[in-house]
Amino acid sequence: MPAGALPAFRLSQPELQFPGTLNITDHFLEPNLVGAQADRIAYHSGERSLTYRELNEAVNRLGNGLRDLGVGKGDRVVLRIPNCLEFVVCALALHRLAAVVVPTNVLLLERTVSHILNTTEAKCLIASAEFLDGVEFDKSRHPALRHRIAVGGDAAGLARRGYLSYEALLRAGSARLESVKQRRDELATVFFTSGTTGLPKGCMHLAFTVLAGAHVDLHMFDGIRASDVVSGTPPLAFTFGYGHLLLLPLLCGIPCVLIEGRMEPEKIFKAVEKHRISLFHSVPSAYTQMLNAPGAEKRYDLRSLRATLSASAPMLPTAFREWEARFGTRMTNGMGSSESFVSVFSRWLADPQPGSMGVPLPGWEVRILDEQGRDCARDVVGRLALRGPGATMYWRDPEKQAEAVTGGWSLTGDLVYQDGDGCYWHVCRNDDVIKSRGYRISPGEVEDALLAHGAVYEPAVIGAPDPVQGQKVKAFITLKDGHMPSSKLADEMRQFVRARLSAFQIPAEIEFIDAMPKTETGKIRRRDLKELEERRAREAQPETADAAKDAP
Repeated sequence: MPAGALPAFRLSQPELQFPGTLNITDHFLEPNLVGAQADRIAYHSGERSLTYRELNEAVNRLGNGLRDLGVGKGDRVVLRIPNCLEFVVCALALHRLAAVVVPTNVLLLERTVSHILNTTEAKCLIASAEFLDGVEFDKSRHPALRHRIAVGGDAAGLARRGYLSYEALLRAGSARLESVKQRRDELATVFFTSGTTGLPKGCMHLAFTVLAGAHVDLHMFDGIRASDVVSGTPPLAFTFGYGHLLLLPLLCGIPCVLIEGRMEPEKIFKAVEKHRISLFHSVPSAYTQMLNAPGAEKRYDLRSLRATLSASAPMLPTAFREWEARFGTRMTNGMGSSESFVSVFSRWLADPQPGSMGVPLPGWEVRILDEQGRDCARDVVGRLALRGPGATMYWRDPEKQAEAVTGGWSLTGDLVYQDGDGCYWHVCRNDDVIKSRGYRISPGEVEDALLAHGAVYEPAVIGAPDPVQGQKVKAFITLKDGHMPSSKLADEMRQFVRARLSAFQIPAEIEFIDAMPKTETGKIRRRDLKELEERRAREAQPETADAAKDAP
């Protein structure tokens, strides 16, 4: 890494004092193989389930098969598998071999998958048969890649195309496998960012950070109970899903219900009712869909739900309050990132206002810095800097690494502030700030005001180019069923916001659209909307110039 760009780690909590050498799978799985616990359900997925004993056997069988193929300590293996039992088995088998797990989202296109395979010099790729479209390339383009393994599908047909069979490896492998130890500061995973600004960046995580993630998360939800059942919608291929749906349930010895396929509100409510789910994890866009399911709180028995976590992006206060009022469960905003792996903030200690991030979780030190790198006073917005059990370490990207760390502190792209009560609030990403007529406007505050309007399903606010103001506040809105776009409705919404915010925050323009562009994790891709407006502005320039030329 470049000089001065190495982040500082802090493992200050007693529970984070891990041994010098360890095995990640042993840490999470072995305690569940004792006594009656071994025959309890570890994971449900669709109509299937695995006990801890069955999970351990599958992990060992696959681990032996991978070892026989030459996969070992430090080798990078790319996964392209949706949320299902096979993802869990693959990840734990690789950790048992001390290989490096490189999870990827199944929606990534071939160009991005190819980039990830090459930049990590992956030795092996394991992909679900239904998602082979992004990996159907000539192996000569990836000289380090030795094996491609398909999960499911027609084994004979896939073999003719150069794929090994996941199921065949399981059948052939021994049920006994000795775990490979690694130093706690050796590489364990590489997660790739969503890549909204080009090809995604690889975020490296050491073995102790992977362990710390689950231990820190124990402080959420007022603690974890032996009777809890965990579930959620985030992909296991992202740190949110990997930490909260794969590792946390194993650490606590409680079952996890994996939701297969697309996120559909009715599917979620049925799963909660069937499995008595008590702890649910998702993202704001999914909660928005669930809130727009008419009468769900009356049509389903959801009494088992005691707490819900929203992460990936802040849940707006209006939606926050509606959720708690309708479903009667505590909603917690959490914050982490692909870079930190470990959750950083949560509503775990106090009872802050709806919509806030809460306070730092145990083990984290945070600073809020101004543009000169000085600490901000309370209620002053600045850039978030972190130091703790996780840190920013980019895979083979020295330029980005140098920009991301200063004095051992990992710099995020998030603007936040701490209020007078000590609670932290997320304002927006640094590149989402709207700069209009000398004002710096948070899109989230405008979006929250719009969301309170009865016709708004989902809002997204950006700064659109403006020749006079620099940027103007523009809102893109999807409407709830039963409402039709019109200029009258747009004017009504502007007046609605005017009654709640300052004049400079009122959208100069409102555009109704059918659907929001989103990332794989459900975040609204504001960059796409900005690029649309920038393109429109460029296309309008000749007309503007001609009009000025013809003016008297």
